[in-house]
Amino acid sequence: MHRTLRTAAGALALALTVPAHLLAQDPPKPREFTADLGFVNTTGNTQVTTFNLGEKLILRRDRWEHKQQFGSVYAAQDGDQTSNLLFANWRSDLALNKNFALFGFAGYDRNTFAGISRRFEEALGVAAKLLTRDTDTWSLEVGLAMNQQRALDGTTLNFASLRSGTAFRHNFTKASFFQQTVEFLPSFKISEDYRINTESAFVAPISTHISMKLGYTVRYDNLPEVGKLANDRIFTSGLQFNW
Repeated sequence: MHRTLRTAAGALALALTVPAHLLAQDPPKPREFTADLGFVNTTGNTQVTTFNLGEKLILRRDRWEHKQQFGSVYAAQDGDQTSNLLFANWRSDLALNKNFALFGFAGYDRNTFAGISRRFEEALGVAAKLLTRDTDTWSLEVGLAMNQQRALDGTTLNFASLRSGTAFRHNFTKASFFQQTVEFLPSFKISEDYRINTESAFVAPISTHISMKLGYTVRYDNLPEVGKLANDRIFTSGLQFNW
């Protein structure tokens, strides 16, 4: 563990000293796959298990880019489950030119400890690239969505919403980067019902196909289920495998 931490720290120090001219971007790959894995288990005076798993597949052809994602966070303490979050989605983008694209999105998520047994979302919208440099990229998207939500108590809610978000990425090297994403998802049915999801992530390479990833996610629901808190905050650390 100490050796891994020293390797990651060394990679970060190297990333911060690489000249910008060495960051020239390669043409996008027709296929990309990444997998994230983190696991902690303790025994003794207390028994704690945490597990996070994620994967992302990107397929590119001509003007099309397809992205499939899956993620799960599970935690238990002294035999009692304390977190159970699951999501999966698919997104297809059709480039109109180098800066604008149309997108379609379909997603599913479950967060039992926030009172949500399942939620489906389908959206159509427009995405724009606001900044495209070798070291920095910044994008913005906006669209309309339909949502079908079921709470743990059996209550269902179908509503239209706005899907809006932004993503910023700074490359220290070709393999080391910081990324920040923000989603704002307000309902058109109830003005007080809106969600904000953010993720901050830092990735530093350990080898050609393995990196260390640190992530911090905030999921905010301004109108949570009865008896539930508005904020879920999740810190994850582990390895990322990429091909």
